[in-house]
Amino acid sequence: MSGRSTSRVTEALRLLAIAGAVFIAILPLVWVVLASFKTAADVSQMPPRLLFTPTLDNYRSVLDAGFASFFRNSVIITFAAVALSVVLGVPAAYGFSRLRVPALRALLLFVLSVRFVPYIVFAVPLFVIMVRLQLVGSHVGLIFVYILINLPLVVWMMKSFFDDVPTDIDDAAAVDGANRLQSFALVVLPSTAAGVACVTILSFIFTWNEYLLALVLSGRHAQTLPVVLTRFLGGMEDPVRWGLLSASSVVVLAPVVIVTLLVHRYVRAGFGGSTT
Repeated sequence: MSGRSTSRVTEALRLLAIAGAVFIAILPLVWVVLASFKTAADVSQMPPRLLFTPTLDNYRSVLDAGFASFFRNSVIITFAAVALSVVLGVPAAYGFSRLRVPALRALLLFVLSVRFVPYIVFAVPLFVIMVRLQLVGSHVGLIFVYILINLPLVVWMMKSFFDDVPTDIDDAAAVDGANRLQSFALVVLPSTAAGVACVTILSFIFTWNEYLLALVLSGRHAQTLPVVLTRFLGGMEDPVRWGLLSASSVVVLAPVVIVTLLVHRYVRAGFGGSTT
């Protein structure tokens, strides 16, 4: 009986800890969503008011500020960069996994080192290169930069997925007359679909949310949503426009949440979970 009581207490404490962690994690998100529907007077109330009259004025103001064009910039740049990163990185990862590459470990560490270095280190040299190529303020320039950032992640993660696929599958395909490309496209790649979905969503999140390089390289005509958010932060004398900032943050956050919910079971499978 004592053991059962101890087990129940332990289970209750575990559930309480989980509930507390979830509450702390979602509290900022809930505050942002509620603030996006509040007037300037309501959002400045302390402590925050849970009962208020909702308004869509913040969202109207955000749309009137040309937010749609910046949203389009983010969509074009993100989808192009992610698609090209996956198209280039997945075959490269397969090559690292299946082919005998000299100094493989050193080469993989070199590829991954791009992710180790803070982005600010690349900002100035990339800016100089983009100025020489006349790509500052263009979609093409940012797409190229984000490909450089995403490729190491795609290659490193997909290599581990390909390593988990037995080489006997390649041998069986070769016996059936398939060449290396056919074996990759028709046999091995379908076996790592969860991994492809995983690296795709991670690359999407990193690209969609990236701020520093977009701030330096986007110029006036290719600004993405994270850069535009800073317009509502105010200045030395102007107050922060919390309502507009919250509404624009919800617009930025919504695509990431939607895409994650659509493919979350593949992401779980990519990290070793179940797709059921």
